[in-house]
Amino acid sequence: MKRILYFTFSILLILLGILSAYQMRWISDDAFISLRYAKNLADGKGLVFNVGERVEGYTNFLWTLLLTFPHLTKTIDPVSVTYTLGILSFLGTCIYLLLWNLKERTQTSLIPFALTCFVSMHHNRVFATGGLETSLHGFLLIASSYHLLSPHQRVTYQGWTIAIILSALACLNRPDGLLFHGLAGIYMGATFLQDKGASLRKDWYRRKEFLILFFVYFIPALFYIWKLEYYGNLLPNTFYAKSGGSVYLEQGFVYFFLFLKMYYALVPIIAFSVYLFFRKFQEFVRSKSEQKSLDWILLFVFPFLYAGYYTWIGGDFMFARFYLPILPVLFVWVERGIPNVPSADFVAMRFRKGVTFLIPLLLLLRFDFYKGTPIPILQDIADENQIYKRETTERTKSFFSPWKEVFETNNVKVAFAGSEAILVYYLNPALAIETEAGLTDPFIARLVSQRRGRIGHEKSTPQSYLKNRGVELLLFTNARNQTNEYDALTIPDLGITWKILRYSPDMMKELRKIPSLNFVDFEEHLDRYKEKFKNLSPALRKEKYLELEEYYFANAKDKNRQKWYRKNL
Repeated sequence: MKRILYFTFSILLILLGILSAYQMRWISDDAFISLRYAKNLADGKGLVFNVGERVEGYTNFLWTLLLTFPHLTKTIDPVSVTYTLGILSFLGTCIYLLLWNLKERTQTSLIPFALTCFVSMHHNRVFATGGLETSLHGFLLIASSYHLLSPHQRVTYQGWTIAIILSALACLNRPDGLLFHGLAGIYMGATFLQDKGASLRKDWYRRKEFLILFFVYFIPALFYIWKLEYYGNLLPNTFYAKSGGSVYLEQGFVYFFLFLKMYYALVPIIAFSVYLFFRKFQEFVRSKSEQKSLDWILLFVFPFLYAGYYTWIGGDFMFARFYLPILPVLFVWVERGIPNVPSADFVAMRFRKGVTFLIPLLLLLRFDFYKGTPIPILQDIADENQIYKRETTERTKSFFSPWKEVFETNNVKVAFAGSEAILVYYLNPALAIETEAGLTDPFIARLVSQRRGRIGHEKSTPQSYLKNRGVELLLFTNARNQTNEYDALTIPDLGITWKILRYSPDMMKELRKIPSLNFVDFEEHLDRYKEKFKNLSPALRKEKYLELEEYYFANAKDKNRQKWYRKNL
């Protein structure tokens, strides 16, 4: 009866988790960066953001590659594919957490502790979608760990190969997968040296299984060789755009403590995991056995180094996202540790009695400090799923998609800021430059921030650089990029104002065909401005003419008007 209740609860929990993730499905603006890369690859233009510019402006190669396939046909919506892949990854993580519990025979309560904790956390279900690689990354890490750690099975090269394939895929999915991959190599090497029998060490250098494992382990090295050849750099451009590896511990602590503030039930989990590690490491040092337990390398050292790194560099501007992939591993560490601690141990007994029920409940009853705020952003960290609602994304798509042909055929060049990658994806301009971090532009990415602020939004791109790159439209306005009387491009239906950097008569003639766009006819403006121009002082006339030259005359074949303005300098 207990077993029936256990499986019934587990299946219902997983189904409810999937249903909740589907109901909350959404896509972040950053996801449209990867989608544009995927679209260009599917169109035969290469894995690039702008055609002809080989810049690695993503950190999720595997995820981006997967998103290429829906772009090969017009019948499948790529955004829906991000939902599907994310929820399937969420399901895969749930299955592996259940398998962990069964494999370890740790059913000490009526519920699977790790699985229940995972599904109970709101943001695990939120980031089951979101359009990014978060859910897939968590799945690859927990699945690889499962196949590596086999205490109740005979260790084989074949079993390890499955694990290392998954680990290698994690390296391709995010660069931080290399940390897990390296520790997996250490774990296998230490286990190999401990093996005194014939299962691993006998004629190992001549065994086909070992050679296959060796080759698979170094697949990430082949990937980085390709990156160096294709992009000319081992590190992605996003590394320089977001941090350049610099320390931002102050913001990292803010990111970490906000996470713990919402999910306060993680505090005893972290404390107990540290306690388990010290017990385990103590046993490791004191044990005289030839077969020492090494699971702490992957289940404790990895998540703490991973979390420590992201805290060190300042975390992220998205709440919780960088910590979520390691939580399944941490939950398994605690779940495995509870029954293995002697029952006489006071700490373990306190943790056992009722806490395995209470902690998942407290994770479910999170302290949502974003609730009730006008904009869900606190200390430069946003609860993005509350900003990018699915309904808003779909309205944006339906509003801007009809403009795509005009932007494509006229080779419009734009610059954009945060929250506008969706516009770039659906408008598909010939050139698009991200200005707040330089995700897709090496020059901007390497600019030194005047001051540290919101992660990934700290750069100040000079307008002179954008003009030199041929940018015609700024898809935003702000304090540094305010409009004049003649260069504002407004969308009254949405209350949006863009800025025209370069007025090309041919291009603007085509843009005028879009009914929702309003802007000044600059030729008429020049005719009206003549009298005012003549009344300016000579110095001001010269200054104003240079402005008109850069904005209009350099891009237009309007010799008569240009001749008049030169004559009246």
